[in-house]
Amino acid sequence: MRVKVVFFARLRREIGVEELDLDVPDGSDVRAVAAAVEQQHAVSLKGCMVAVNETYATPSQTVNAGDEVAFLPPVAGGSSEDSGTHCEVTQEPLRLDVADAYLVKPEYGAQAYFVGTVRSPNGGRVVESIEYEGYAPMAEKVMHGAAQAARERHGDLRVYLQHRVGRLRPGEASILIGVASPHRRAALEACDQIIEYLKVHVPVWKHEADEEGERWVDGQAGHPTL
Repeated sequence: MRVKVVFFARLRREIGVEELDLDVPDGSDVRAVAAAVEQQHAVSLKGCMVAVNETYATPSQTVNAGDEVAFLPPVAGGSSEDSGTHCEVTQEPLRLDVADAYLVKPEYGAQAYFVGTVRSPNGGRVVESIEYEGYAPMAEKVMHGAAQAARERHGDLRVYLQHRVGRLRPGEASILIGVASPHRRAALEACDQIIEYLKVHVPVWKHEADEEGERWVDGQAGHPTL
């Protein structure tokens, strides 16, 4: 059977393609697909997370013909909306005034925001830029999941989440999280909960350029890995 295999961040650069069609035996699991990729393309997938059809999967999950299997290195910490949630991966600059317009409603008396910007120096080195690369469809699903988990814990919320991709300079915003709630404490705590979740789970990677060269920023694996 044939499956579609997708690569991100360092894997895409090492293999030289973003995606490929791969023939594997019927009944293969994720681990078998990974082994075929490693054998054919001389790349190590050890420590990578895997998504099947834009949902995190375990190495033992069986795949079917036509499935999309994405290999995701540990992540470094269009738009869609549902009831009170805006999630977006974008190349455009992030704007607090746009988030504010979405979150401020008469019934919500508190708004809490977190804006993450490119830092320099980092680890004692002067940062020139960071290239952010993301798996946008899945990232937006993860954002929605984070918003829903916050809502289940803290009650009625409006949530605005954006992650920027592309090349950013020091001082430019890479992530914007905004939460509105009828009460201050819920907004603050929900904002913090979403930050902690996204920095581990959202599939976005960072390629940093500094005075000593370029490197992938080490990330964390929040799901089963190969």
